Amino acid sequence: MATLPTAVAQRGGGYGRLLVGEFRILIQGVSRWWWAGALLITVLGLVMPFGGVILVILPLSWVWPVLVWSRLGTQRYEYGVDAILGAYPWARRRLIAEWAAGVVLTALTGIAPAVRMLAVADRPGLAAWVAGALFIPSLALALGVLSRTHRLFQAIFVMWWYAAVNGIVFLDFMGTARSGGEPAGPSPLLFGGAAVILVVLTFVVGSLRRNART
Repeated sequence: MATLPTAVAQRGGGYGRLLVGEFRILIQGVSRWWWAGALLITVLGLVMPFGGVILVILPLSWVWPVLVWSRLGTQRYEYGVDAILGAYPWARRRLIAEWAAGVVLTALTGIAPAVRMLAVADRPGLAAWVAGALFIPSLALALGVLSRTHRLFQAIFVMWWYAAVNGIVFLDFMGTARSGGEPAGPSPLLFGGAAVILVVLTFVVGSLRRNART
């Protein structure tokens, strides 16, 4: 059976090590070609005209990691270690670290559009970017914990992303649809709030399952 890297939780400064451990778990086995693709997207995002960054690079950078995001909340079940992690003394801290690792990955892959928006003082675009960076891993973690499989997130997210890229404005969580130079989609507060709700839902489901085992 494949094994997961261990992430040791300690009090105080140990949270940083826990986050690093969860990030290592999240990206375990990702090929060099995947990283090369992510690097190419980032470089293109730094040199392309701004309009192309918003229309092409931003959506591309936030669909590229879909297979990695789908690991959030699912690996403990797919590797058969849920019972072990259920006895983890600080299960909520570990879950927060897992979510934070997803946020870090999302920010890293989408860093080029954020830098370009910052350079032109595109504050509405940056707000949409931040909301998207929080929403995507929150959705992945919630669906992973609920379904215990990576497939549900992959199916839902790809369809959602495709709809947003093709002009379904009310589903645009990235800020790629523009009107008058500003994001035309829902307020970033909507997706930011949805991210909070999804994380809370994840905690509730996790607590109910732990209580059911005791």
